[in-house]
Amino acid sequence: MPIKLTPDKPEPISEEQQQTQENFSILPDDDGEIKVNLQKDIAVDIIPNEEPVPLELDMPDSGMLQSFRTEPVARKITPIFFLIDVSRSMEGVKMGTVNSAMEEIMNDLKNIENSDSELRFAVLSFGTGVQWVTGENGLIPCDGSWNTLVADGFTYFNSACRELRDKLSGSHGFFKFAARRTITPPILILMTDGFANDGDRDGNEGLAKLRENKYFRGSYRIAIAIGNDANQKLCENFTGDKELVFTAYNANALKVMIDAVVKGSVTVSSAGVADAPNPDPVTPDSATLIQTVQHEMNQLNPEENNNEDESWD
Repeated sequence: MPIKLTPDKPEPISEEQQQTQENFSILPDDDGEIKVNLQKDIAVDIIPNEEPVPLELDMPDSGMLQSFRTEPVARKITPIFFLIDVSRSMEGVKMGTVNSAMEEIMNDLKNIENSDSELRFAVLSFGTGVQWVTGENGLIPCDGSWNTLVADGFTYFNSACRELRDKLSGSHGFFKFAARRTITPPILILMTDGFANDGDRDGNEGLAKLRENKYFRGSYRIAIAIGNDANQKLCENFTGDKELVFTAYNANALKVMIDAVVKGSVTVSSAGVADAPNPDPVTPDSATLIQTVQHEMNQLNPEENNNEDESWD
């Protein structure tokens, strides 16, 4: 890890300064973080995997080293929100397939992070009521873990939209951490098999509020309609484009679609950036998203997907 030391004044190095440089060392601590040690009582944390940055040294006239500061270059963040239907109609094979696919996806996402971007996600489940399965404190890192979802109750989709609207905020929501960070366009992935039970069955009430949100307008939105009875209109209202609604008619197709949708959307979103306080100028590239997801879905034979799984009904 290169370190650049830049004194304020280009003065000759004194014997004391020479001794200080000789005492300069870089050592990992017990937690694996790297400490830059200068003399006995001066140290700075260096964040692993970050770009190297210059350390600015304040050098008084006497030539003694007093203090320094560093500003690590933060990686941009790709936020992913999963909205998952956990109503009673999802019970059994559907819910089991979603859980199984998401367990695998979480492991994959943990391994695709790089030095340029960091993935963070949140899961909002909706049945009779809504719940942030990943907690109320915001987006969490992809560490490979997945909380198993249990299906029961009705389909409170409109309530889920209102809850999501509240959390898509930089002042009081899940983007508070991004005040000085660069985020890519948010990814919103909906999985549902039915109609909304808490107001308009096509989700128009909740979506009307959600569309007022600038982060929602600048997001990539994809829906997976699960089964023959899924509400296609609700899914299309959510995405704003029927080509971004994918329908799975059996467990194998659902698993392939979840994998393709998540990986494809991450690929497209991580290539762009959005100013966290003002994402309005971002126009999602839906055409590229559709193309990328369909490419990821090549392993799914259309004829196989058309074989409806009777155990779902």
